[in-house]
Amino acid sequence: SPVLAPFDMVLVGFRDTSTQIVSGGTSAHSDDVKLFFESTSPDWPGVYLTVYHLLTSPLLTGHTQRASNDLMAAPAQGYQIFWDGNYSVSPTSNAASYGALIGYKVKRGELIGFAGTVPALGSVGTHSFADFYFDVPDTSVNPNIQRGDIHLHLVQPGSFFYWQSYSPDAIFPSGVLAYPFETDGYQLPVKQHNVNFKYSPQK
Repeated sequence: SPVLAPFDMVLVGFRDTSTQIVSGGTSAHSDDVKLFFESTSPDWPGVYLTVYHLLTSPLLTGHTQRASNDLMAAPAQGYQIFWDGNYSVSPTSNAASYGALIGYKVKRGELIGFAGTVPALGSVGTHSFADFYFDVPDTSVNPNIQRGDIHLHLVQPGSFFYWQSYSPDAIFPSGVLAYPFETDGYQLPVKQHNVNFKYSPQK
């Protein structure tokens, strides 16, 4: 299913740790395209969003789905954000072939990717979902961060932010984020339901 931008933001990096998982004699694919964004919303300066477990994204113009990558040398480019560090990398592995639109700005409610599929723990089959991390700046030090900006802190998005459904006519009070999925009858244009849809580079 399509994943939407919760606020205005810019793509600053990506990493693809999609791979084939073998367990108990069975093999299943796990989608894990990660996108890293920085907020361009005046309501949330300095906030970063990580979206992961994506199948693909229109911001990765050369990416084809379901690649299996070496997790020790995963394709990555640009700013990377993790619980214990944040830093920039030059394109690694075959990252250049992904055609990542680093610096591309998306508006709240616009398409940023498609939810991926991962093996279901303890059962047969898979399930589809996407995960979100929000890192928020604060004057206090985050003791977990070993490298990079020590003032970024992970927050619980459900309780830290206020949310409402997106539609082109919706009025968003200051600081309120859009649910990152199609809700309450809103639908993206038909062409953006195609997982092969890609954005063109911005002028």
